[in-house]
Amino acid sequence: MNRSELLAMADAWIADHRGEYISELQAIARIPSVSRADLAQPGAPFGPDCRRVLDYALERGRHYGFETADHDGYAGSITWGPYDNSIGVIAHLDVVPVGDGWVYPPFGATYLPEHDVLIGRGVDDNKSAFVGGLFAMRMLREFGVPMRHGIRLICGTSEETGMQDMQALRRMGHRFPDTSLVPDAGFPVNYAQKGMVDGAITACCTGNLLQLDAGSVRNVIPDEAVCVIAADPAAVREALTRADETDREKIDLAPAEGGTRITARGKSGHAAFPAGGDNAIARLARVLTASGLLEGAAREAIAALADLTRDANGVSEGVAFTDEPSGELTLVYGVAHLKEGVLTVSVDSRYPVTMDGAKLESDLRAAWAARGFAVKEFDLSEPFYIPVDDPRVTALMALYRDVTGRDDPPYAMGGGTYSRAVPGAISFGPGMPGSRRDYSAFLPEGHGGAHGRDEVLPVEKLLTCSRIYAAALAELDGVVD
Repeated sequence: MNRSELLAMADAWIADHRGEYISELQAIARIPSVSRADLAQPGAPFGPDCRRVLDYALERGRHYGFETADHDGYAGSITWGPYDNSIGVIAHLDVVPVGDGWVYPPFGATYLPEHDVLIGRGVDDNKSAFVGGLFAMRMLREFGVPMRHGIRLICGTSEETGMQDMQALRRMGHRFPDTSLVPDAGFPVNYAQKGMVDGAITACCTGNLLQLDAGSVRNVIPDEAVCVIAADPAAVREALTRADETDREKIDLAPAEGGTRITARGKSGHAAFPAGGDNAIARLARVLTASGLLEGAAREAIAALADLTRDANGVSEGVAFTDEPSGELTLVYGVAHLKEGVLTVSVDSRYPVTMDGAKLESDLRAAWAARGFAVKEFDLSEPFYIPVDDPRVTALMALYRDVTGRDDPPYAMGGGTYSRAVPGAISFGPGMPGSRRDYSAFLPEGHGGAHGRDEVLPVEKLLTCSRIYAAALAELDGVVD
């Protein structure tokens, strides 16, 4: 069966199963599977909700007649054909926390037929990849495509919190496919992913700052930061006139027990792409510093935080770096909490593939120490890179060009996918270049993103990607040994 025949059959099959795609994605997206290692139980290393979503996914695999395996609750496999000689598709079933301010129910997986979209946490990132991969396997089996390899759909449960699922499987000696597709990025082929720093720093912050809370996940730019200061609201309002007018427009004040609550508003986004967001922590730190209200150690700590957050590319810390294969270093502080006089701030950095990770760590530690911050946590993950002339890359690129008629080149990115945790895993889709949509007809500005409020998935994206993955698996079957 040639590529054209397979794609034509896929078009007809997808049209017949369109409603099934939607209902399957709705069912699994309604499980609130935020990865919670702090709620670990035997067989559920990332909490009961991730255990529940994994059980559900494996049940759906059995429902469609595939073999399944549970990898100690860290992940699961749904397999058609030989398990030990398979090509993989790796999706994650965990999601980032929802936060508040949603228009639609976060775990409602609401379908809007007039716009042909689904709205809910995980509908895009990354449960659609599970459904698209599962249905691609169904197509290949039902079409009778002759395959030299099996197909294994691997379902992870902690991608959003550091990929501990795949790291645990590697420690346990789990045998991964030699080649896998990771549908958690964009088309065409992602050939490089920046190295990553995931950490936390602390500073003494005693004084008249009573409370500070912002963010919940390190890889998400926070759209709100809240503090309480021991000062009269009228005095705070007067002091804030010293702050920049643009910042003042996004500051709200309210009386609070012991003083005044100050809320800074920003715009949520992924830490790997900070240019698209507006960090509320940075705004709050700037405003507090400019106000002159802070006393004691809080004055120095917040001034230092304002300095660290004045850009998102490591300029403040002296570690800015750019290379040709992967672009610019990013450095985001996305979570901040004050507890018992100690300010803890998260660190998320994506550094270029040619950068020396050891030197970056040394320079960052020195920059933080100079500002009175100590390192609480520091984890460095090496970059991912696959040559663009690798036969698997060239095969996928040829398929992409044939199917879409586009000539987009393979690309590098700062986002992290399972490609950096699983050997032989290549990120390929599902985002399509040039397909950015306007959701203003049914959502407020700033809503609709994968890590933001009211996460949106156009149904056509799911169907298109499932079609491409069916063809991609068949292509790889003829390329890999």
